[in-house]
Amino acid sequence: AERLAAKGRRGPVFTDVSFSAELGQLVAVSGDGGDGRTSLLLALAGRFALSDGTLVVEGQSRPAEIRRRFTVAQAAPAIGLDGRLTVADCIAETVTVSGGAATEANIRAWLDRLAVDVDTGDTLALLPRFERVRFAIACAAASRTPAVVVDDVDAGLNGAGGERVFENLRAVADAGQLVLVSCARHDPPADVVVDLRTRSMARPPRLEADLDRNGGPP
Repeated sequence: AERLAAKGRRGPVFTDVSFSAELGQLVAVSGDGGDGRTSLLLALAGRFALSDGTLVVEGQSRPAEIRRRFTVAQAAPAIGLDGRLTVADCIAETVTVSGGAATEANIRAWLDRLAVDVDTGDTLALLPRFERVRFAIACAAASRTPAVVVDDVDAGLNGAGGERVFENLRAVADAGQLVLVSCARHDPPADVVVDLRTRSMARPPRLEADLDRNGGPP
């Protein structure tokens, strides 16, 4: 992603966003409400129009090709599981929407791996926020696209809950997918942090060598 920018009716949504990432990494977009976190995540997934900059994903720059490489777990209000459905219904819907790439067995395997405590008869909207987020992450991971997007991962969670969710996100990244998330916290435990408060990008020192060596776009 090089110098990405987007505009809305009220002016710039985000400006001058640049970073590179690869499979197996966790990228966090940090910012306050109204900073353009959701719009940036959707733009990175080929679902929000850019006004400037260059985005290349696995050698592809056409939005339609980029979209095929991402599963958006949640990005309210546009994208997300229907809270009126049961867990079983959401699993069946995930299998259908993924075109069969996600199987019920794979979803259940991810639920077990992330220790998500849900019952198939539970109504999604009645689950605690903590479990709803982790359920959405498991469904997205099971879709087996190269990259996964999860918006507002720490919204409505206490410190311990937020840490647990980031541990789950790290588990998905460690399994080989690129994970892009947005959050409100200033110090997310990610490999790449895009801070929309300052429009700057910070990389933990331990990863500089890897990023420079690989140098690939998301």
